[in-house]
Amino acid sequence: MEVFSILWSPFKNDIEYPIGILVYNKVWYFKYNKEIIKKAMTQGFRPFPDLLDIEKDYISDILFPTFRNRYLERDNIDVMKNQLGQLVSDRILIKYIK
Repeated sequence: MEVFSILWSPFKNDIEYPIGILVYNKVWYFKYNKEIIKKAMTQGFRPFPDLLDIEKDYISDILFPTFRNRYLERDNIDVMKNQLGQLVSDRILIKYIK
């Protein structure tokens, strides 16, 4: 099992909000951190376009497009472990935990 923390920071400061957890265990699983997501939303965060329902647990056979599009070598878990999936256009990080 591979676990990643999804972190978001507002552009105006460097506070990191752990807005969700992404897990790979033969299938992909994503869940928003319900306590933190509401605080992040007051600071400008909006749910990901393909993961709009903050109450839902998401399961997929393939990595969700929101996260997949952040890597040049897609579908490579080793790349994900060693890179943060950061784009210049936002303040989202995908941090490998274990």
